[in-house]
Amino acid sequence: MANVLVGSDIGTSGAKSVVMAEDGRVLGSAYQEYPLITPRPGWAEQNPEWYWDAVADTIRQALSQANIDAAEVRGVSISAFSPTCILVDRQLNPLQNGHIWMDRRGTAEAEWVRRTFGEERAAEKSANPIDPYFAGIKLLWEKEHRPELYRKAYKVLSPSDYVTMRLTGAVVTDYSNASLFGMGHDIVNRCWDSKALEELGLDEEKLPDIYPCEAVIGEVTGPAAARTGLKPGTPVVAGTVDCNAAYVANGAIHDGDISIAMGTAGCMGYLHREPRFSKNMISLVHTSDSRHMYVTLGATVSCGALTRYFRDQFGQLEKQTAQLLDIDEYEMLGLEAAKVPVGSDGLIVLPYFMGERTPFWNPLARGVLFGLSLAHTRGHVYRAFLEGATYALYQNFLQMQQDGMKLNYPMILTEGGAKSALWRQIVADQFNIPVAYMKQSKGAPVGNAILAGVGVGVFQDFSVVEDWVCFSDRHEPDPEAHQAYMKYYEIFCRLYREVAPEFDALADVTGYQ
Repeated sequence: MANVLVGSDIGTSGAKSVVMAEDGRVLGSAYQEYPLITPRPGWAEQNPEWYWDAVADTIRQALSQANIDAAEVRGVSISAFSPTCILVDRQLNPLQNGHIWMDRRGTAEAEWVRRTFGEERAAEKSANPIDPYFAGIKLLWEKEHRPELYRKAYKVLSPSDYVTMRLTGAVVTDYSNASLFGMGHDIVNRCWDSKALEELGLDEEKLPDIYPCEAVIGEVTGPAAARTGLKPGTPVVAGTVDCNAAYVANGAIHDGDISIAMGTAGCMGYLHREPRFSKNMISLVHTSDSRHMYVTLGATVSCGALTRYFRDQFGQLEKQTAQLLDIDEYEMLGLEAAKVPVGSDGLIVLPYFMGERTPFWNPLARGVLFGLSLAHTRGHVYRAFLEGATYALYQNFLQMQQDGMKLNYPMILTEGGAKSALWRQIVADQFNIPVAYMKQSKGAPVGNAILAGVGVGVFQDFSVVEDWVCFSDRHEPDPEAHQAYMKYYEIFCRLYREVAPEFDALADVTGYQ
């Protein structure tokens, strides 16, 4: 009997699942979208049942495509975007729409923590700053604004925790997801910080038990098997955060490796064993050795989200054409942008459509289109979106260099935005370093399949991925393009500094905090 592994990733836009053979071949794959609820500016919600339905459906579809006996599946692992606040009752039913990583409603709660404890106290054990992004702040918002719901809550879960619970009945989390709770978590000792939770007024018993990413935490139940097509009793591994799974899939498993997951958000991860953390960045536990390895994460709120927004609002014709002709609508839009010179003829975008995380943590920041003239076309605007998102990532790259991090090159690019050859070249030119892309990579779901394999003993460790890594495209930086981009980048940085106070003023006028 063959050893087959299943990996699923819950993204902000949809869920992806793969069935993978132990030699790394993807035997079947499927993807299913779901919507994003934005009831007011700065809020972002999703129904947790959408995640379960999408994962269950895509696993069933991938198994059918693979045409294998479900008994051949040795293990399953789930990753997801994180952090998110999903409350479940004692019957394990969701009590609300989860407010997801990009939700900014906890601004007042974050400010209270900042005034009460200060940034240094908050980062003492968590190694993370204070921001509405982190799950602990989201939970504080629930306690303050929906106290009855908070009291009724049995546990608070991430999306991967929720789906793992639906698969197994086990209410747990993993080292990676737990490290994005913020204040209230001890990242070095990989446990809840009881003293900090008490000071925050949060109930530790509402938090799930924490396991290593590769730990087997349960088995597929009968009802879950009927829903997914998996066999009852199939081992389920604890899981991880989506960017970590993507890094694993692309061979970023060693000290010094750096990779950008260009999904809905932009996540640039630097791997390191030493517990040395950057003040302005996100710190979390990495998957490849979850007992000892860390990731310093430069994470922007909007990356692929910008291109999806542009497609949905201004690319309806491309979207319809793509469906009819089975072609990529983003590639169609990219062809227009490729005709536009470096710097988009003076058009600059601040990509902060849902606030921003690293390196300056401003939940009230918003998007800005600067320099627009009658000469600019739709292609200019689309290219400016790509360039603006890359400038934001470049800020984080510079921060890592300033912190003395020794980076291994080429930089590995993955996830949806990295499919664009134009966008990959923009990254190479702005960063002035070589970048590489694995065309055949399925990203995070493959990383989860590898994680499942390590957890159940199919693989001895994560080094198995090194035999499968094959860069299909490598882009070298163009020195002239880099010099041009640096002139625009200076304007980009000044523009943010100048308009930053007005984001506060705008929030006061609109009431959208």
